[in-house]
Amino acid sequence: MNSKTLHSICFSPTGTTQTTLAAIAHGIGCKRGGVDLTRAAPKKAPTFSNADIVLIGMPVYSGRLPALGVERIQSIQGNGALAVLVVVYGNRHYDDALVELYDLCKTQGFCPVAAGTFLGEHSFSTPELPLSAGRPDAMDLQQANTFGARVANLPRTASLGVDKIPGNRPYKVVKQPAGSVTSVDPAKCTKCNACIDVCPTHGMHMTATGAEADPDNCIWCMACARICPANARTFSLEIAQASARKLHDHFSERREPEVFFA
Repeated sequence: MNSKTLHSICFSPTGTTQTTLAAIAHGIGCKRGGVDLTRAAPKKAPTFSNADIVLIGMPVYSGRLPALGVERIQSIQGNGALAVLVVVYGNRHYDDALVELYDLCKTQGFCPVAAGTFLGEHSFSTPELPLSAGRPDAMDLQQANTFGARVANLPRTASLGVDKIPGNRPYKVVKQPAGSVTSVDPAKCTKCNACIDVCPTHGMHMTATGAEADPDNCIWCMACARICPANARTFSLEIAQASARKLHDHFSERREPEVFFA
């Protein structure tokens, strides 16, 4: 599957999916150019053909793909490009996310040749309730690199059937998040705009007391809290805190990446 340029398409609010794709690309061994869907769909959609190889990565939210990421990738057509599918989850399980990504990419005209599920620090992870903290770690990145090396050796005629992909149809039903998952401490907020700039939904604005999140647009990705240099944002929504406690109590045992080939 040699190619001078490996393309990537990624939705990665906290950067863990992006980091994983970079390690896979390094294993494949060619220069990577890409489309970052985190802030917006591309103003000009890239043009692919069946001569291209495209890494496609999404995080997992409650066992499904993030609706915003799905919406943004729907502006891109694969035109027969070979696709390597990757989902990154926070240690509970990926449920139906990988098969959903497979179906989405087939619909958009990509031809899947390999897929993988990798681990990243959960969005709800805190020092008090760590959830796959520090992941992807060195072991994860080595496994991603090895996965990429295996992808590089695939024949261009490889075709990954959906029978190789774990997951269910219909996909599990997930309730959309309600409310802002973080709140700001006015005494700490320096009004640097970092959280506003990183928000995938453009759902934050500056006020006299600090950066506020629009509760109707928050997707619970926690990018705003992760980027804040002053630690001014607090993981404050009670229902999300309860979920974090449950995840920590029942899903702290380390899980490992899984890979799938034709």
